[in-house]
Amino acid sequence: MRPVYEYSHLGGAEILHVRYPAQEREIYEAIAEVTASRTKVSAEKTMRGRTLYSPTDMNQQFHRAFAARGYAEQRNNFAEALKPIDNRQSKIGNRQSSIEKNPV
Repeated sequence: MRPVYEYSHLGGAEILHVRYPAQEREIYEAIAEVTASRTKVSAEKTMRGRTLYSPTDMNQQFHRAFAARGYAEQRNNFAEALKPIDNRQSKIGNRQSSIEKNPV
């Protein structure tokens, strides 16, 4: 893959470029290793039978490429109290916030 568009949240790309050029280079190398392939067969009514890019396959490739460089997924687990609806009292979930190698 190659990046076509980059969104820089709160100037993160600029900070990465100026302060952490080695990590930026690793990130672009990991992205370049991912190859998109059309392996998913659509079951959607309007596109039935069409082959599409497989997001699951691409995510696995990204995970392997970053793991090979020492990056690990960072998840925040939480329990959220909700008003009782249908006898459910709380919601347990997690949120993937970033990937991390060193505290950058």
